[in-house]
Amino acid sequence: MITAFRLSDALRCMVADAPDGNNLAAPIELVVCCRPLRNSTFWRQSLSLSSNRVTVGDWNGMSLSSLASARIRSGARAWEVDRLHLKEREQTLDLLDQIAQCAGSRGAERVFLRLPCDSEIVDEARRAGFFPYYEELHLTGNAWLPDAPVSGDVPSSFTAADRCAPDQQGLFQLYCAATPQRVREGIGVTIDQWLDSQEPAQTRRNETVLKVDDKIVGWRMREPFGKTAAGRLVGHPDYPETAPHLVRMSCQAQNWLVPDYQEHIAGLLDRQGLQEAGRYTVLIKTITVPVRNRGFSYVEA
Repeated sequence: MITAFRLSDALRCMVADAPDGNNLAAPIELVVCCRPLRNSTFWRQSLSLSSNRVTVGDWNGMSLSSLASARIRSGARAWEVDRLHLKEREQTLDLLDQIAQCAGSRGAERVFLRLPCDSEIVDEARRAGFFPYYEELHLTGNAWLPDAPVSGDVPSSFTAADRCAPDQQGLFQLYCAATPQRVREGIGVTIDQWLDSQEPAQTRRNETVLKVDDKIVGWRMREPFGKTAAGRLVGHPDYPETAPHLVRMSCQAQNWLVPDYQEHIAGLLDRQGLQEAGRYTVLIKTITVPVRNRGFSYVEA
């Protein structure tokens, strides 16, 4: 029987060295580092009874036959299934149903799940209400653009600066311009939903914005993961010349996760010799959150 985790379940996991087997979910740190998430980290989070994590599992005595666990992304409206361990595929539907309910009870409006495109449980996740909104291409290697200025300077019409708090609204506008409407419906259509849905920072990030007349037209991020680093970038579709310079700024990033709707960026990285390491489907389940006080309910714009 699948039940929500209690403190005693976390202790049983420590005794049994559980969960075991492959993690079928693909959180960003697993994709980038290509190594299993540590059980010790999971035990510590479970023992702390943190409000930032929910877990359900099916026990057979001291043996854990299945487990699903989700964590908050960047805000309480958005959660992500970062652990999914199965001994029987048939348990997928119930596990994902229950983990979504648990996250919903904590205020989740969206639950994310990244899976390899060829995963046999993609169809089971869809049955549980997780809809595939886009795919991501994982590219590895060092991006080096010999045709870009050696100094790394941007064109004179652009200004580059470290991201700061006042850039938030401009970055949301960039997201709206660069992301298809269908994808925005999954990630979030309001600035609060978008902020909550961002990947959680694992380490200290290095972020840069490009501006034209104080309008943000590009963003790039480099995040270290141990001995490697991940890069992401967004360029405004009306300013395609920003992409090569954003890549140049992130030339030390060895891993890139590029959404399929950013074909121009994937093509740019491919031409620089980066190699495909994997393809992933990002599925999102939307949850209707009960309105506890109608005076504080809101309507999305």
